[in-house]
Amino acid sequence: MNNMTLFAAGSLRLAFTPLLAAFEQQTGLWVEATFGPAGLLRERIEQGERPQVFASANLEHPQRLVANGIAQAVQPFTRNRLCATVRNIPKLTQPDLLTLLCDPQWRVGTSTPVADPSGDYAQQLFDRLEQLLPGQGSALRSRAVALVGGPDSTAIPAGRLAAEYLIAESQADIFLGYASYSDALAACPQVKVRSLPTVLDFKVIYGLCLLDEECVAAQALVAFILGAQGQRVLQRMGMLALD
Repeated sequence: MNNMTLFAAGSLRLAFTPLLAAFEQQTGLWVEATFGPAGLLRERIEQGERPQVFASANLEHPQRLVANGIAQAVQPFTRNRLCATVRNIPKLTQPDLLTLLCDPQWRVGTSTPVADPSGDYAQQLFDRLEQLLPGQGSALRSRAVALVGGPDSTAIPAGRLAAEYLIAESQADIFLGYASYSDALAACPQVKVRSLPTVLDFKVIYGLCLLDEECVAAQALVAFILGAQGQRVLQRMGMLALD
């Protein structure tokens, strides 16, 4: 089998587009890639769809496939971190971010928990805030709105970034998402990317699994992603090394 199908987390689209192009040029193999919320992709696999490779924005979704006997092993392959994209106004770019997250006047958007790991990571951030400032994490959790990444979420128009679009459309003042989008968002003057304070920051680990252990082309793709060339592409596109 010279070609294969790949299901990959939507947050990998920017990085995997040049990575897959380099892989295809080097090997002559062609990859049909489907990008979307990793939880929803995992559900499609559980319901019978069979890509040869699944790349998730967390370890839990591929681990669930292993537990269900659909895959044999999970391989961590890159990292990311959360950040906050804010409307580019002094009231949101100048105060410290911890203060802003605790201020109920600002509308905070996230992705959808369970369906999209980004939403799950936002929930972990709320847990950390609650440990740091009791009452504030639960308050933020209650008012944060899941705007993307769910089965019924409004689609983001092609060519737009979720954080930029949602803020431009006045659906949120602050969006909690992946820092790997920082360079792309830097080209959007209406928003500014802000790093999380150290007390709220944590590792976001991506994992992949083979769903067809006999597929030589899929084995080659996994080896390319894990190898030096694939890792260089991932890091050039804003992803982080595992170590």
